[in-house]
Amino acid sequence: MPLSSLELALRAGTVAVLLVLAASLYGEFRKVLAGRLAVAFALGSAAHAASYSLGAPTEVSGWHAPLIALSTGNVVVFWLFARALFDEDFHLRWYHGLIWAAVAGFSLVNCLWIAPSGYAWLSVVASNLITLVFIALALTQTMASWSADLVERRRRVRVFIVCAAALYGGVNALLQIFGSGVSAFVIVCGVLAAVIMAM
Repeated sequence: MPLSSLELALRAGTVAVLLVLAASLYGEFRKVLAGRLAVAFALGSAAHAASYSLGAPTEVSGWHAPLIALSTGNVVVFWLFARALFDEDFHLRWYHGLIWAAVAGFSLVNCLWIAPSGYAWLSVVASNLITLVFIALALTQTMASWSADLVERRRRVRVFIVCAAALYGGVNALLQIFGSGVSAFVIVCGVLAAVIMAM
């Protein structure tokens, strides 16, 4: 099977699984803040899988740019999800929406104006450095409060969810910055599958 066909199959399968996951989470946990954030994170991850490409294309279509912006803003949702998952007193504030809008808006501007103006690599580096910052914030939150959960099995599951997502995001961001001749989407899916199997 050609690599492009494998990537398309992985992408389509990932989008389908994430949409089913979002619907399932909404049905079960829509009244819980962490559940609503998990739904938003799954939908943003589906946008990521649908729009993913290595680096920054010189031209982005009108429908592709908003998906990329949603995908980039999803790292803020991930950070908020980690906070809600490990801190039962956490509440969403108005400025969390502003942070998400700033990150997603920056990504949209990158796609539509900065990258096509000849600054594609700078655009990729800036977006992925933002991603790495929010991943670090989510991991810091996880490590700072995971021991407060007295239910051992639930604590392990929560840490796994956050660490697996952080690993995916971190590897993806580094591949975006440094590039690769091989499809980064396939590499990252392989890394994540290996982590899941190891757990």
